[in-house]
Amino acid sequence: MKATVLQSDLNKWMGVVLRSIPSRVQVPVLANVLIEGEKEGIFLSATNLEVGIRVEVGGKVEETGAITVPAKNFAEFVGSMAAGNVEIATNGDKIKVAGGKLEAVFTGIAATEFPVISRIENVKSDGKIARLKRSLIEEVAKEVAYSSAADESRPVLTGVMFISSGKSLTVTATDGFRLSQKKYDLDEEISGMEKGMILPARTIIEAEKILAEGKKDYLEMGTVKGNNQVVMGYGGVEMTSRVLEGNFPDVEKIIPREWKSEVIVDREEFLRAVRAAGIFARDSANVVRLTVEENDLQIESSSAQTGESKMRIEAKIKGDEVKISFNYRYLLDFLNSVNAERVVIKMNDGTTAGIFEIEGDASLIHLVMPVRV
Repeated sequence: MKATVLQSDLNKWMGVVLRSIPSRVQVPVLANVLIEGEKEGIFLSATNLEVGIRVEVGGKVEETGAITVPAKNFAEFVGSMAAGNVEIATNGDKIKVAGGKLEAVFTGIAATEFPVISRIENVKSDGKIARLKRSLIEEVAKEVAYSSAADESRPVLTGVMFISSGKSLTVTATDGFRLSQKKYDLDEEISGMEKGMILPARTIIEAEKILAEGKKDYLEMGTVKGNNQVVMGYGGVEMTSRVLEGNFPDVEKIIPREWKSEVIVDREEFLRAVRAAGIFARDSANVVRLTVEENDLQIESSSAQTGESKMRIEAKIKGDEVKISFNYRYLLDFLNSVNAERVVIKMNDGTTAGIFEIEGDASLIHLVMPVRV
């Protein structure tokens, strides 16, 4: 391989593919980035076997070829180079990188040792491609994915469930203690998700970061036939993710459809109250108590070691008075994820789940199981 590429482009896209380099490497080649010189330009790829990223860097390729090199060292060296052209040339298992007054030779591993990353063009040949608005992925990453589990003991709960029906799409995440769900009306029907598709929450979060690099309004997404993978294409970037297997909880059975009390409060004021209560809740199993009274909502917490907090905020209330306790971190996650003037809290009693919504928008719900004290 012999090629020329701009340092700014190479540095930028190395920063993107580095996100797929695993922190703990069991197979040496997974610590490497695959550099491919093709007629169209330079391409970079990296994978941790759960998420793979392939990006088009551009540049001019005189001789095609491919090699893998240690990703972190290569990225650090490229980042230290001055702006301008970077010359890349391979010789066996070595690659020479030169630009300005700097040059280095890296010892790599043959490209044939690198795992195959599925391509969007292969998915297109099966005809199962969905076009999704970039705003949809961005919203799922911000408003839904945080409710997935961090604990790997139940892998299926570390994912986000996508279920389509005609021109509608329902996206859900839950860790067993809380749940976030958002429903979308689509511009066109999508196929392949009618029975549900579970993507790792990390995939959605990484996809959102990649979308921030571009300006297109849509991305393409499709499943790889017989490979239990999904590929997302956005401009010159392709991202591959494994699809999680397992039985996702039937969440529709646990979402309350009726409630005895409905409370509408200012989001910022509620957020401040929960933050203040959290100072003391940290020393008391993260528990904050909500009391719905005639004209206000009381948020309080206490700790035998540090003290207590109590705040009343004005609220619009319909229905019965209720006392209920929650993990304050779950409330903060919801309040920080939405951009709204007021939020709605729907409750029955202190033993059943509370529902949190945006006023005037029923497409998003956040369910939190109460803490029994």
